[in-house]
Amino acid sequence: MNYRLFILMLGTFIIGTDDFVIAGLLPSIANDMNVTIAAAGQLVTAFAIAYAIGAPILGTLTFNMPVKTLLVLSMFVFTIANGLSAIVPSFELLFVTRVIAALAAAVFTPLAMAASTSLVPDIMRGKALSFVIAGITIGLILGAPIGTWIGNSITWRYSFVFVAAVSLVTAIGVLIFLPKIEREASVSIKEKLKSFNKIIVLTLIVSIIGTTGGFMTYTYIAPIITEITNVENISIYLLLLGIGALFGNLVGGYLTDRIGAPKTLKLSLLGFAILLAAFSMLTFLNPSTLAIILVGLISVLWGIPGFGMNPALNAYLISLNPKQSSMILSFSASALYMGIGLGAFLGGVVINLSSINYVGISSGVLVFVALMIFISVNKAAKKVTENKY
Repeated sequence: MNYRLFILMLGTFIIGTDDFVIAGLLPSIANDMNVTIAAAGQLVTAFAIAYAIGAPILGTLTFNMPVKTLLVLSMFVFTIANGLSAIVPSFELLFVTRVIAALAAAVFTPLAMAASTSLVPDIMRGKALSFVIAGITIGLILGAPIGTWIGNSITWRYSFVFVAAVSLVTAIGVLIFLPKIEREASVSIKEKLKSFNKIIVLTLIVSIIGTTGGFMTYTYIAPIITEITNVENISIYLLLLGIGALFGNLVGGYLTDRIGAPKTLKLSLLGFAILLAAFSMLTFLNPSTLAIILVGLISVLWGIPGFGMNPALNAYLISLNPKQSSMILSFSASALYMGIGLGAFLGGVVINLSSINYVGISSGVLVFVALMIFISVNKAAKKVTENKY
């Protein structure tokens, strides 16, 4: 594989790590900063919402800047933001550094994806893109558990030192090894809006609701698992979840090809809802070996439908308007991060109004709502297709 693609993948890997590692560090951050678990969870909300809003806005504002310059600059800013996160004295300042890191990530990630396709021959563009995108998933599988282990073994601040160090290596690598990269053609706002119709908008809403449900639980996974098992360092559980997520991506893609995107998405949402609710069911158990084993099993299993729905969802969105696939997928990415941010926020609301024990069941209900909406959306899409013929 082209070593330049590896440099870009290293960037998406550390961004994915930075995004997902907070879940494993939440109790430590809350204790050190003298805030509640729910308040600490809003760090995830801040990062995700800033990314979702920042990606299209900053992408437009910086369009005339050279790609390589932006890649280097955004990764240097990301490095500085995480370095500052390791030393800030207050929760409010940590909140600010998380927003800055998210905005830098929102510039780097889509540019890295676009740049990857220009570094290889045309016949390898798909593989190059998937390789760079895989960095985010690897951040979940390896980066988050490593960062969590570092944070719980020493202090959470060293997790951000780890992220900053890898980010700095990435920035230097891009500066030294990447060539000048040409920009793609500019697309007007009016042209972007042509990507939309009612069915696409509703499908994006399904994505937001489903992701919100999933990240209501994922954001607070550390205190949830500790409540069930009395295990404080949950890095092994994050590793199991990441393995399930990787397998889920593969299974989701396979089933999308074999039985179609709509059926795959329905099965994924149903399975995801059940497994999320199971976390609340397990809180009725006393901490024991059985509880530890069951949490490990569910940690692996929930990654399968939780991440298996992503290939199906994107394939379904593309099928609704194949000519505008790149635009639709960019909005799909924003919908994903919007869901992550809302999930952290609503999970905190549930904890404040009741307890950590009700987060799983609340997540499951929300994902089930997403399933019901998608069933209606798919029926409407079929009617539109039938009326054309």
